[in-house]
Amino acid sequence: MGTTRPDEARRLARLLAARWDELLMFEFHNFDRCHLTVVEQHALFKKGLEDELARATAHLTAPLLASRADRHNHKVMAAAYRIVARVPHDTAAIPHEIVESEIDDRWTPPEIMLLWKVLQFLVTPMSVSRTSAKEDLQALGAPVNDGTCREGRSHLLRGYAEAHLRVGEAHARGIDIARLSPIALLDENWSDVAQTIAAPPTHHVDDEMPLVSQPEIATVSGGNLFFAKITNVRFSEQLEELHETMFEDHNWQPDNGKTRHMLEVFAWLTGDKAMSDYEPADIKEYVRRLRRIPKGFNWGRLQVKGAMAEPFDPASYPILNPSKRRSDRTINSHLTKLQSASNILKLTYWMHRHGFGMVMNFQEARKRIEADDSDPKRMPLTEKNLVAIYGLPLWQGGGGCNARVKPAQTPMVYQDAAYWVPLLGTYAGMSREEACGLELADVEIDAVTPYVLVRANMTKSKDGKTPGGLKRSSRRRALPLHTELLRLGFADYVAAIKEEGWDRLFPELYGKINKERGYVRWMKPGGPRFYGTAWRYIIDAAHAIAPLPQTSDGKHADFHSQRTFHYSAMAGEGVSEALLARHVGHSGRTTGAKNYNRRALALGEEKELAERMAVLQQQVLSVTSHVPKPTSVSLLPINKRSRVGSALGRNAAKHFLA
Repeated sequence: MGTTRPDEARRLARLLAARWDELLMFEFHNFDRCHLTVVEQHALFKKGLEDELARATAHLTAPLLASRADRHNHKVMAAAYRIVARVPHDTAAIPHEIVESEIDDRWTPPEIMLLWKVLQFLVTPMSVSRTSAKEDLQALGAPVNDGTCREGRSHLLRGYAEAHLRVGEAHARGIDIARLSPIALLDENWSDVAQTIAAPPTHHVDDEMPLVSQPEIATVSGGNLFFAKITNVRFSEQLEELHETMFEDHNWQPDNGKTRHMLEVFAWLTGDKAMSDYEPADIKEYVRRLRRIPKGFNWGRLQVKGAMAEPFDPASYPILNPSKRRSDRTINSHLTKLQSASNILKLTYWMHRHGFGMVMNFQEARKRIEADDSDPKRMPLTEKNLVAIYGLPLWQGGGGCNARVKPAQTPMVYQDAAYWVPLLGTYAGMSREEACGLELADVEIDAVTPYVLVRANMTKSKDGKTPGGLKRSSRRRALPLHTELLRLGFADYVAAIKEEGWDRLFPELYGKINKERGYVRWMKPGGPRFYGTAWRYIIDAAHAIAPLPQTSDGKHADFHSQRTFHYSAMAGEGVSEALLARHVGHSGRTTGAKNYNRRALALGEEKELAERMAVLQQQVLSVTSHVPKPTSVSLLPINKRSRVGSALGRNAAKHFLA
């Protein structure tokens, strides 16, 4: 108490006790009870009953409106109000079990369907908000706090439900509410009062008759009750609109018809049924049928040409040998795309009959791909394979157009995509499309650490309007240039292409020179063009020298195997997963890696590039030390560039890797 004197301490103790008594009295008078009295409960119930009776009978008492007994389904409305009374006013989604607890064997399927629709569109937890309950409590002079607001809201909703029960019972007993003022239904003995002036029913009404007349609710004849909307529109008839919506909603880049193809395949394999005839079992059947379509199958177009021009016949497609089946990874890609479609359709044709949830869940059909180190799905190119590739005449000195991997009397080394794209795959870990689609603006030779930038650009645009070429946002990255790329004259090649006036680093992959029309774009430019005119001949020639590794199912190493080689080489001891992910364009596996690891921003791009350059030089050893450094850049005419041709004694076009 801040004193050593006993008398002063006693005085302060008495004063403190008096102040404590005052505080207790103050709090007592300001303490509200957290429950309602029976009188207050009944008053709120009567108010809810009175308010809802006016709405429940408006169609009968208002002038010029017919008085049909099934105008409103009062049984459903009463149940809906009882349900929302059991959840807080701000509930986002009503638990399924609460709804099911109101449904028993006497409910018909149409009544159940209507109940879910009412809970979605008409009766919601906000039908009586906390603010409304608070205002009614204040009008009664009742205490207002969280407890009384919750209790008061429940009694108001109980009155709403009772209003519909009374109106429904009056209908069932043939009482003419149009003649009887609805105020009579407020009486505790309303049924006795109403019966004295009840009009004889125009038809017999069974007490057990459901309050929903069956003809007014759409049902599925021979179908299912999964969906809220019944339609005759077939999957193919809404496919065009669905395809456009998918690309618009996800801001996807054009994909050369891959998404449309997957939608058409689903329609074909499932019989192109009416949208409301689909059910979850169709997803499993679709997967089973897709497994029976062999790799390399000529699909055609749905209802236009090829196999899909005619309806699918399961008998024509027996179970395949494992070597001919599509991989689980391929089927998963179809299911992922169809899940995106289902996310859109669940708001329209595939809306759940309960108003929420998803009927057609393709994601559940996906198979988990377990990595097996002893049996990988793709084999990397080995150092021996790469040495064999870069020992071909194309890099050592060979012929010209269509003879690049053949010896020549006057050997020449020409530079183009055939020369540089494999090197970019080996030393930068770039994918085929990334390397083929580089522009001059993506190359920075004069930086402290020379690099190429992988990003969306107009060269890789699919529609000619928006930049394209990024598989995902994490693929945008800067890649330091290995010293072997610089030794072999990459900077000189870039300068030579710039001098020719091109924006693209490899213009021959995207078009040709036409005398009348100038530069004409290929139908399948970029990576497909590179594969068709260059890579298949290069890898076939190298296979004859050093056989390519292959997986257990016979799949040979391919161009992407260079990316696998590069990643494997970079993943040396002490190299972090974060650095590897940034280098090859993989997304972070953890929240920290995805959201907080911004090393390039924190340290500066030059320092971060220098870090990766040091790891690159240390881990990715040279496989081109036997390749001579060109003394100058030799370029073929653009229409003859990157046209490799088969090696001596081989025919890669007809007998690839034979």
